[in-house]
Amino acid sequence: MVEGRADGEAVVSAKAFTFAHGVDPASGRVTDIHSDLRGADLKGKILFYPYGKGSTTASAWFLETVRLGNAPAGVVTGSPDLSVLIGSLLAKSVYSKSIPILCNLPGEPSTVKTGDRVAVDGSTGEVVVG
Repeated sequence: MVEGRADGEAVVSAKAFTFAHGVDPASGRVTDIHSDLRGADLKGKILFYPYGKGSTTASAWFLETVRLGNAPAGVVTGSPDLSVLIGSLLAKSVYSKSIPILCNLPGEPSTVKTGDRVAVDGSTGEVVVG
């Protein structure tokens, strides 16, 4: 969905995810009490989740997390999440920060586990574990 390359430690959620009221932009930590990632640090990580939930204001939350330097390095979703897509496109336009967004990848994120080292390529849609 958004081109670019990133690598880092995977943070994998089995549940729907949102940045709006779900991530503290000042720290990059997941604050959503309903998230299986509550307390996880997303800064510089590759975030995997099945689909987005919640408010369209998630784009603004994502962008603020980027502005403060606490955003994930890349995002992989099971289905398109327009809020994160818009946030990533704005990050590139406003702050010249490229955060690749990938979606609809067969087998993802079930083949990736939290803590795995991964590389993602938004141009080719490739996720490499290891």
